[in-house]
Amino acid sequence: MAPALRVLLAGVLFASGGALLKACEFPSLQRAALRALFAAVTLFAVLPQCRRWPDRRIALLLPAYFGATCLFVVANALTTAANAIFLQSTAPLWLAVLGPLLLRERTSRRDALVLVGVAAGMTLCFVAPTGAVATATDPALGDLVALASGVCYALLLIGLRWLSRATPGQNATAIAWGNVFTFPVALVLMPAVGQTPIAGSAQDWAVIVFLGACQIGAAYALLATALAHVPAVRASLLLMIEPVLNPLIAYFVHGERPHVLTLLGGATILGAVAGGNLLRRRR
Repeated sequence: MAPALRVLLAGVLFASGGALLKACEFPSLQRAALRALFAAVTLFAVLPQCRRWPDRRIALLLPAYFGATCLFVVANALTTAANAIFLQSTAPLWLAVLGPLLLRERTSRRDALVLVGVAAGMTLCFVAPTGAVATATDPALGDLVALASGVCYALLLIGLRWLSRATPGQNATAIAWGNVFTFPVALVLMPAVGQTPIAGSAQDWAVIVFLGACQIGAAYALLATALAHVPAVRASLLLMIEPVLNPLIAYFVHGERPHVLTLLGGATILGAVAGGNLLRRRR
């Protein structure tokens, strides 16, 4: 498979998460834990470079991975799939705020314009009225959790960049061990938020195995083998298929109808990020 097609397929697999997580009856933290377990098994099975003990640098990235993935699962249970993915996509805004502090990388004027667009889109997502429904039981809280997952995702990207500078080729290892870390931590936190593990049905287990093995495990494996052959800008543009497809799949599967302001906000965020990437490519 051509490297660019692998990146695109990874984005499609990522996009399936919104609808499938809502099709699973496990409590949200149990979903996050079990998904991480099957993702870790898949990554260790298909990527030999992951089969090494994590060093101190990788260990520092584990909380950020947990926050980015686990909080997204929780947000997806509380708000619409569209709000969850669009608000997590505000990560470039937090990258610009935290990057200069943690990586000593300056923000350019072009990046500042992107951030204005991302901030405007985020505001539209927040002001969009969203009523509670069966697949989005507490949209206001879910939006805040989704925003927190975006902050954690930005920290994870900063950490992966820092890791690649120090020890190139270990990003896949960090992702694999991030899933190992997420599994027990999510289970331990369940009583703290009033959740109790359940046995689940055959459908629940089929969904969670797909989410772990394919939506996370196979997707990251595809990226790990393709990114060395695809320019970073092109890869980031191809991966934008995830926030485009995610709410569409949720609409067809669950009938979720995002408010027009949410769609406008998401389009503003994606347009700002895509435009910034295209300008970066031309330069």
